[in-house]
Amino acid sequence: MLFIYDKTGAAIDLPGDGQLHRIADIGWYDLFNPTDEESAAVEAATGIDLPSRDELSDIEPSSRLYIENDALFLTASLVYRVDSQIAGLADTGFILSRDSLITVRHAEPRAFKIFTTNMRRTCDFKGGGDILASLLETIVDRTAEVLENASRAVDDMTTSVFLVETQNRPDRATRDLEAQLVEIAALQRLVAKARESLNSLSRVTAYMASQPQFASVRANKEKCKSVNRDIKSLSEHAGFIAGNITFLLDACLGLISVQQNNVMKIFSVMAVLIMPATLIGSIYGMNFARIPELHWAYGYPMALGAMLLSGIVPYLWFRRKGWW
Repeated sequence: MLFIYDKTGAAIDLPGDGQLHRIADIGWYDLFNPTDEESAAVEAATGIDLPSRDELSDIEPSSRLYIENDALFLTASLVYRVDSQIAGLADTGFILSRDSLITVRHAEPRAFKIFTTNMRRTCDFKGGGDILASLLETIVDRTAEVLENASRAVDDMTTSVFLVETQNRPDRATRDLEAQLVEIAALQRLVAKARESLNSLSRVTAYMASQPQFASVRANKEKCKSVNRDIKSLSEHAGFIAGNITFLLDACLGLISVQQNNVMKIFSVMAVLIMPATLIGSIYGMNFARIPELHWAYGYPMALGAMLLSGIVPYLWFRRKGWW
């Protein structure tokens, strides 16, 4: 799909013949999963060869940040699918040519929807550079919102993990703790992807601020520096959240281990309780001709009593020590 906006941020209807060069003052070409015809129309209108999907996914810095034919080519990895357990990164291309912006994307990060909605309300952009700076600002704000939600989720999950053991039976507690591991893994993936995205955006903004095509406008340069400061602050916050997730994972695994040890302790205590009775029963089960107790009138009840007493004494001892 292809969306076009003028330099004030107002949406423009696509011409029926696809001849974009006939439209004046286009400030932003937004290509989302573009067809070959849409890409060709933008290339004809701007004179720029658009990067392919494979080129956008190239991880070499020289392939993500460069200048070609006086156009500034930038590629950033943006976090998306944040509401699912499989958050990912979408490689998105930003091309600043003369006074217009071209974006090429094959996913739909929510920041783009937020930005296009606010564009219709603002409509005060001065050109492509201003649109690019404001778009990056919205992307960073959206990433901050993702991290805030992740931080709250970690706090809520920490509370629930430490309440599981006190509210549930041991068998249910272990199952609930194991279920929490899936959610912890999803949170860890989300925060990790957000940190990768912030690192990518940091490189993009630093490169932008050093290029005359963008930095020649003082307002754009100042906004870029402000976005870069926000990115550094969010990167530190993401590291803090990642540390909390690591603590939460260790705590969850530790509680699962405690629950399993409790089960093993029960088996161990039961084995110790039964051991003396087993010893007594084994002695009187031996096939010897001379066992004096076999001829006692109360030998059998005494043997049973000795077995019972041998179990009660260790039980009371364990209770006193707090092992049971």
